Amino acid sequence: MPDYAKSIYLQLKSIASLYDIDFHLYVKSSGGFGELCMDWNEAEGYLLYGDERGEKVSLFKTQDFDTFQYEVFLHLAFRMGLEYELKHRDLTYTRKNDDDLQGDTRKVAFEETIRILATINTDWARKAAIHYAEYLNIWRTEKNVRYDFDTATFTTKKF
Repeated sequence: MPDYAKSIYLQLKSIASLYDIDFHLYVKSSGGFGELCMDWNEAEGYLLYGDERGEKVSLFKTQDFDTFQYEVFLHLAFRMGLEYELKHRDLTYTRKNDDDLQGDTRKVAFEETIRILATINTDWARKAAIHYAEYLNIWRTEKNVRYDFDTATFTTKKF
């Protein structure tokens, strides 16, 4: 079934178009420039990877299409989140220490990623919020970062 990967790609592209998601995804190869690629085969299932000079790097594979869709759109939304953060970065703010959440530029990128995912699937947004909160807490003295869905921001306030 050689065209199955292409049909999956077109299905994902259609979803991205519906939600105005920048669709930087290639089938099988990006020409070796490290871009996000996807493929499918019967033995391994759905594959997501970076194509770096013909080598598959950071390979993610699953037999479950829903899990695959989440990973694809998480990557695409994160790319958009990073672009958003760079455009809106406050260059006048100096981060005080590792516990200064406001000065952590990843916070804004993650918030935008979650906002984008929420437009497609609220379960995906919740899953990403949990993951990103855990990540933001790794180097903090107080492990108190949580995502507040009411304000759509990461916060250190108590719930």
